[in-house]
Amino acid sequence: MSGEQISPEAKSFVRTVMITATFGGLLFGYDTGVVNGALPFMAAEDQLNLTPQLEGFVVSALLVGAAIGSVTGGRIADAMGRRKMILILAVIFFGAAMGCTLAPSVHVMIPCRFLLGLAVGGASVTVPVYLAEVSPADRRGRMVTRHFYSLCR
Repeated sequence: MSGEQISPEAKSFVRTVMITATFGGLLFGYDTGVVNGALPFMAAEDQLNLTPQLEGFVVSALLVGAAIGSVTGGRIADAMGRRKMILILAVIFFGAAMGCTLAPSVHVMIPCRFLLGLAVGGASVTVPVYLAEVSPADRRGRMVTRHFYSLCR
C-alpha cells in the first residue's frame, strides 16, 4: 500500500480516528493524576471525610481496575470488535466519571473509580490495536507511536 495514493477521505478518516484515539491517552493520565488534587477536598469533614486508609482505597481502585481491564480488554475486543469496544469504553468513561463527580459517599466513589480503571485499562490495549488496523501501512508505526507517546506524557 506504500506505493498507492491515499484518498483525501481516507486521510481525513485516519486523522479523525487518531485525534479521537489520543483522548484515550489523555484520559489515562487525567484519571490517574486528577485524584491527587481532589484528595484534600474529599478528606474534608464536610465532604467524604476520608481517612488515610480510605484515601488509599480511592486512589488504588482505579489502578486495580486498570490492571484487570488491560488483561481482559484485548480478549473482549477480539470477541466483539475493537470499534464497538471503544464505544462501550467511552460510555463507561463518561458514566464512571459522572459517578465520581457526584459520589455522595466513599462507598460510591470507590466502585466508580474501579469502573473508570476498567475503562482505562481496556482503552490502553484496544486503542493502539485499532489504530494499527485502520492506519495505512506506511504510517502505521508513526500513528501507534504517537498514541503511546501521548500515554507517557
